[in-house]
Amino acid sequence: MLKKYLIGSLMAALPLMAQNSGEINLNSNDIEIAGSYQTGYGFAYDGRSSRNYLHARYLYSGESQTQGENLGEFGYLATGTVGNFTRLRLGIGIMASVADSYLAVPLGLTARYLVPVDWPVTLSASFYAAPDPLVFGDGNGYNAYRFGIESQIIPNASLYGGYRNIDLKYENGRKNFNDGWYVGVRFYF
Repeated sequence: MLKKYLIGSLMAALPLMAQNSGEINLNSNDIEIAGSYQTGYGFAYDGRSSRNYLHARYLYSGESQTQGENLGEFGYLATGTVGNFTRLRLGIGIMASVADSYLAVPLGLTARYLVPVDWPVTLSASFYAAPDPLVFGDGNGYNAYRFGIESQIIPNASLYGGYRNIDLKYENGRKNFNDGWYVGVRFYF
């Protein structure tokens, strides 16, 4: 019941994210729904651009060490280009990651690289971690990484695929919340 309520709420909120994105991805056991809201956009004196985002993500993991659990993540990400190299966008983020009796506040790094080909293709990667002082409840640590490839097939939608691994460390041991390949679609509003 909770899963249906959370999925319905996130889907209903997607149209409110003007000039931003909503996405859904899945594999044979898991489903993830996410949205990004761009809070700011600017240029530095030397032409480098910056973008800031609020993120919300819900992941239902159907087959893992935490089978049937829900994971909600809410965060902030600041991104920018490096020098005149505008194809690479780096980011620094913070988020709250909430599971059943688990709360972590991991810090992270992201990278997106626009491949120099005629068709818009982007490679992406992210890594988030929280040591024991940033984990509350029954938790003891948090590690997550993702990497993937995305292609914008039309101006307001793209297809993507990738791999994600999310480890929740509890006081009584490590649990792999999610570990696997996925495919998805992202819509831009």
